[in-house]
Amino acid sequence: MRSPSGNSWSPSCSAEPKESALNHPLDRHFRTNIFGICSVELLWGFGMPLVIESTFLQLFLRRLGASSFLIGLIPSLISAGIALSSPFSFSLTGHLERKRTAVILVHVFTALPVLAFGLILGFTGLRSSTLAVFLIAYALFSIGVGLLNPAWNNYLVKIFPEQRAIPAMAATMTAQSAAKLVGSLYLVRLVERYSFSARGSSLVFGLVGLLFLIGSFPFLFTVEQADRQASSASASSPRSLRSVLGNRRFLLFLGTELEYIALSGVIYFYANYATEYRGVSPALAAGLFVACNYLGGVLANVLLGWVNLCSLRNKYLLTKALALFGILLLVLLSAPWVFYLASLLFGASRGTRMMLWAPAIKRLTGAVDVTLYFAISPILVLPLSIGLPLANGAFLDSFAYLGAWSYRIVFLAMALFSLGGIAFTLRVPWSVEPARERV
Repeated sequence: MRSPSGNSWSPSCSAEPKESALNHPLDRHFRTNIFGICSVELLWGFGMPLVIESTFLQLFLRRLGASSFLIGLIPSLISAGIALSSPFSFSLTGHLERKRTAVILVHVFTALPVLAFGLILGFTGLRSSTLAVFLIAYALFSIGVGLLNPAWNNYLVKIFPEQRAIPAMAATMTAQSAAKLVGSLYLVRLVERYSFSARGSSLVFGLVGLLFLIGSFPFLFTVEQADRQASSASASSPRSLRSVLGNRRFLLFLGTELEYIALSGVIYFYANYATEYRGVSPALAAGLFVACNYLGGVLANVLLGWVNLCSLRNKYLLTKALALFGILLLVLLSAPWVFYLASLLFGASRGTRMMLWAPAIKRLTGAVDVTLYFAISPILVLPLSIGLPLANGAFLDSFAYLGAWSYRIVFLAMALFSLGGIAFTLRVPWSVEPARERV
């Protein structure tokens, strides 16, 4: 793909050439939109360490008596919820000329199950039914995330001019990662004080749900342009679906998700590995692992987003290779510092993916409205996103007699999948200029 100046994206790891200003109508709202989006991400980011790729959840569920298979069910619930409800996000929002209200409503819907579980836990305490109630609440939260993600991603690339999308996403993800960092340190304090008691857990879930709810409304500060082609795009969704599934650049890019999914298969188990076999305290695993993870995300957002080091291709390659190195460290070494370094490297990879996912799809596909691409993506990767965490959990339960080696075997398998994601990254035709589609 070429920049407006006509230069190909540089394959080197120096700063990318700055793109010329296009005098886009949204340029004058850039700061206002940054403020609104970053306000959302600060409030939601503070609670993310609890519910997404959470070491806290691993230990909380173990406190409730959950097996490794059930712990592996958590990322599978997220994946299934996203895949099953994402197409409805396109149906509900694809025809709307202005999408801000819809984006707010799906955020509110997603916040309510977390808040409700915190309140229920506060009133009932820990009971034999708590695990079932949690799984129901988490399933509803996962459905909400599925509705939220396509609409949110499309809204982000809609309110920022394309040439300023990556700096905007860098600011957004930096705000989110910084809030996640603070939230993870707060979890350390709560776990140290309350362990995983009903009172402490209720406080955590209730506060996070409330922050999510309040954090749904700063979208009101943002400014969007009406999408005059929205109705026609929605009406021609069968043609649009064929266009999505026939887009080779998009499908190859989707193959890079192998590393992202495999990394989830590590993140959802390595805290238990650290506490059960490597002498790391639960408080540190619940908080500091996540803190290092989000610190890595902040560093990636600053260096690869704001400073804009490396081409788009090399941003992906560099951080995916670092994450693979982190997985191999867990396999080969056992010192406590290894977990903190691996967490930092995992965070750099995931922070880069979060920052570049929406702008990369927008650039590679050339679509005007990319909601359908975001809606279809989780369905196409569903077998792996559900299957890998469940398979890992089942393996850990069945081969528990192997001790620490059961975890090492799982991590080694995930390293191989990560390598596959890197191979797809090398195959994506990043330098190809896409035709402008009307999806």
